[in-house]
Formats: sequence, structure tokens, C-alpha cells
Amino acid sequence: MDAKVKSDGGSSSYYAIPDGAADLQDLIEHKAMSFARANIFKACFRMGEKAGADALYDINKIIWFAERMKRMIEKGTPL
Repeated sequence: MDAKVKSDGGSSSYYAIPDGAADLQDLIEHKAMSFARANIFKACFRMGEKAGADALYDINKIIWFAERMKRMIEKGTPL
């Protein structure tokens, strides 16, 4: 994992959008997100906008993947 960036409460480098990023997939690849993290990210972004799925669907998906990531951390598995 890269060194952590200290924040002074303002905008930090970890929020910078990479040059050429056009959609969420570009951001997912830039951050090398795991499958679980990417699903959380996508569900947060589209919250309640996906046809046939309300905000509760997305919240439940976020919780499911977050709990999965928590178990991975508890087992010492890299994210």
C-alpha cells in the first residue's frame, strides 16, 4: 500500500481525478479497487438511480460488500 496522505481538512491529493478519466471504470482502475470496493463505489455513485432498484437496494449492496471487506481485514487478507 502507498504511504498515507496527511490531510489538513481541505482537499487532498487522494481526491484528485486522474488525467483522461472519463467514467467510473477509469477511477476504479486508477485506484486499483478490489471487486468489493468497486461495487461499493458504484452503488454509492448511482444510489437509487438503477432501473428496478431503489436506494435501499444500493444500501444493502454497500453493507454486504463492506461486511465482506471487514471480514477480509479481520483475517489479514489484503484488500
